[in-house]
Amino acid sequence: MKKTTLLTNLMCILLISMLAISCKKEKETASTVKNKEMALNERVVVNDVTTPQVTIIPLARGESAQMKEKNSSFQCPTNTVMTGRWHSGDENGQTKYQYASLQAVDNTGQSVEATITVEDGVWSNWFKESSGGGFTASAGRVIIGRQHNGDENGDTRYLTAVVKFNGKPTQISNVVSAGPFKESSGIYYTTNAQQVIISRIHQKDENGNTTYQAGTIIFNYANPDANSFRVVVRLHPTEEYFPMDPMEYIRKSRFRHMVGLGSDDGYDKSISGWRNGNNDHSPQFYDIPVSTINSYALQNGKNRRPRDDNKGDYNVFLEPDNNETGNSNPNGVISTYTYELNDGRKQFWMFYGYNYWYFAPVSESHQGDWESVTLQVIDNNITGAWLSAHGADTFYSKKDLIVEVNGNVQTLYVYSARGSHANYNSPGDYHYLNKDHAADGGYQWVISDKTESLETQPWRDYAGAWGEVGEFKATTGPLGPWYKVIK
Repeated sequence: MKKTTLLTNLMCILLISMLAISCKKEKETASTVKNKEMALNERVVVNDVTTPQVTIIPLARGESAQMKEKNSSFQCPTNTVMTGRWHSGDENGQTKYQYASLQAVDNTGQSVEATITVEDGVWSNWFKESSGGGFTASAGRVIIGRQHNGDENGDTRYLTAVVKFNGKPTQISNVVSAGPFKESSGIYYTTNAQQVIISRIHQKDENGNTTYQAGTIIFNYANPDANSFRVVVRLHPTEEYFPMDPMEYIRKSRFRHMVGLGSDDGYDKSISGWRNGNNDHSPQFYDIPVSTINSYALQNGKNRRPRDDNKGDYNVFLEPDNNETGNSNPNGVISTYTYELNDGRKQFWMFYGYNYWYFAPVSESHQGDWESVTLQVIDNNITGAWLSAHGADTFYSKKDLIVEVNGNVQTLYVYSARGSHANYNSPGDYHYLNKDHAADGGYQWVISDKTESLETQPWRDYAGAWGEVGEFKATTGPLGPWYKVIK
């Protein structure tokens, strides 16, 4: 009896031990599988192309040599961007720049293996920086260089570029401002660990204030660029009449009714009505409410533009006192106006304050100028474009266009003729006696970066002339784009 009980107890102890060992192994196996799954998930976050977003941040920073601000020139080394600037004193004082190489990181801060390049460098036009206008890189671009000539009244220009992640363009987000700083104070501005310089705004001389803007470079796998089509209009190197905000043009104009014989009416906002008289330049004749101007729309299918073949009754026009020169640095500031069709075509409408085209004995100069680029898109690819020129649209197939493809972004380059702003597919001499000159080397206006819907504009229905009345139809301000869109 005792032997049996002892044997039974031993067998129970052995069975319990075996069960314990089995449970331990089962737990270890489950834990190991779970850890492996976690490790795999962590690797996916870092390396898999389904990662929602990566950030491109400064890696190693370097400094330029000090240089006299007067007649200074700096350009970041290859594949680096500007991250800081220091200046002390006046134009004879010293300036130096900080630049940085770049690396990609995921949302946990872990490094992502990638090729980061800085490409497509473009110099801005020269401008007087002390006037306070400043410079801001256009959407998706960063600053990589700067040149300055003379004292505070000298000219400045900036070099910008696109940062690319494995050959695909990135975007800029989380823009923050720093300053203002007294320019001559010797403050060394540098960006934080996540950002790079995209803007510098300076006012007056060395005792004036300087403000910087910095942004974060991001790449979104799902949508690397919300606008998959870029359109760049290359203005002529000696262009004098630049893009302009239509609302600014309205504010600077008198709103007039064509009577003729030197007695055109002017709209007087102080009485909300018309006054006769051709030479009244009192303030109440300017900056007329846009709702008033927009109310002069088509009437019985006829427009209100003087000299027009389809004009009806009560012809009206906008007339600024000067031939407006527009904004010589329109990127990110001046909008274009888009109209999209169900078949995939997309129109971009551009406004200029003045169209200069005069070659004796022929003149087509006129105040106000609406031009357009219309994309033909098939299967999400640019297959052609209609380019406006002197009131007509010419179609060019893709083989005759300059289209650059970078990842998911297709960029169309269009050439704008000097003065007339007629659009062409390549540099050259065109139109009457080859007097339309289109060339490389001028300002590159990315018209797809800052757009607004044409359908929602408060001046959309205005059917009069955008400019004074000329002797002929061709020298009278044009009709607005709403009556020219492809429908």
